[in-house]
Amino acid sequence: MNKHPKSILLLFLIITSLSCQNAKLDPAKSDALFSQLDSLLQVKNYFEARDFFKKHRKDLTAYHRLRSGIFLDHAFNRPEASAAKTDSLLRYHASDMTDSLRYQIEAITHITHSRNYEYQKAKESLENVLSKYTHFLTPSEKENMENTLIIWTALQDQPKQKVIKQEDLELPIVRDQAGLQNLIVTKDTLQKQFVFDTGANISTITATTAAAYGVQLLDGTFEVAAITGQKMLSQVGLLPRFMLGSIIVENAIFIVVPDEALAFPQIDYQIHGILGFPVLEALGEISITSDDRFIVPREAGRIETGNLALEFLTPLLHLKDSRGSGTYILDTGANNTMLFDTYYTMHQEELSAEKETDYSFGGAGGFITKKGVYVTFSPEINGKKIAMNSIIVLKQPLKEDNFFLGNIGQDFIQQFDMMILNFEQMYLKME
Repeated sequence: MNKHPKSILLLFLIITSLSCQNAKLDPAKSDALFSQLDSLLQVKNYFEARDFFKKHRKDLTAYHRLRSGIFLDHAFNRPEASAAKTDSLLRYHASDMTDSLRYQIEAITHITHSRNYEYQKAKESLENVLSKYTHFLTPSEKENMENTLIIWTALQDQPKQKVIKQEDLELPIVRDQAGLQNLIVTKDTLQKQFVFDTGANISTITATTAAAYGVQLLDGTFEVAAITGQKMLSQVGLLPRFMLGSIIVENAIFIVVPDEALAFPQIDYQIHGILGFPVLEALGEISITSDDRFIVPREAGRIETGNLALEFLTPLLHLKDSRGSGTYILDTGANNTMLFDTYYTMHQEELSAEKETDYSFGGAGGFITKKGVYVTFSPEINGKKIAMNSIIVLKQPLKEDNFFLGNIGQDFIQQFDMMILNFEQMYLKME
């Protein structure tokens, strides 16, 4: 008996069922819900936006689900899903998209492709932004994108980064004279200490160390800014292979900078290199212990709902404290936690009575000073509450359009015996 008619009937019933479900949606309600959801995404409140989306997903039209899903998948490190939704939106809803929306989509699509190491696609997407949508960019945004385009152009014909994990790994963490955490990076018989820093968007290496490790310098130079705003000429490099213990990392991207860019002459201290987010994220899951051990399981763990998100390649952490909750930058390369002017503004009624002070901080390029106040910061994570005394809250902004409440550093992490960072399920656990 020919079963083909039954298959057609089943497909017809499925399509009819889906059509009926779509027909039940109230477009006006979907518009209102999406407006609230989009307002959360615009200020990079990804965690609240995620929860809102889960709660109201069934009341959103397919168009609204795609629009919001692109940004949520991007924020929660699902680049393939984000790219697929982008393709669907452009294919089926092109006529519904404004120039402003197209710009926003293209502006994150090049990052999505870069997370998948699809540098040619990242280049093409960013070229599209710079050729069609520069009227949406501030001068500094345009300059940053032009610098990023140099990177993607240099990498367009390069192979994808690859990590080979043969077993569970445990390495000692080496503290340098500045108190920063380092790992031993091995190339053949050469070994040097590299700072590891989840807050670094791309790994960095000095020119001298790059030459020693056989980094392949690629075409194109660009300027990067130190914390003081000082410009330094840099170049893109590809390190074909290095090892972290038994873990092999192939085709890692490094920004090659002058030696003095990572020097602290005040304390006669030189950083050789920094392992940034793309390398650390590719490990899947890392644990850092209070007795300075760096652990990478061969298989990453799983959890239902995470508390980590990404802004470009910077990890974001959702935290609740005694004053409220919000989103912070997680920066394992920073010794000290710093709360921004956004935190001060949010809690100004309580904090305005605190004594104002000058606070100086900086890095390889020098130091800057801002007005601030010292407070007790009492975050809660995994059901555990801690109290951190003498945490600075800046009263003056570090940059324009900052939506995050602070920078969480090692002084927070060291309150616990172990920090587990899982980049596959996007969660942070403190034990």
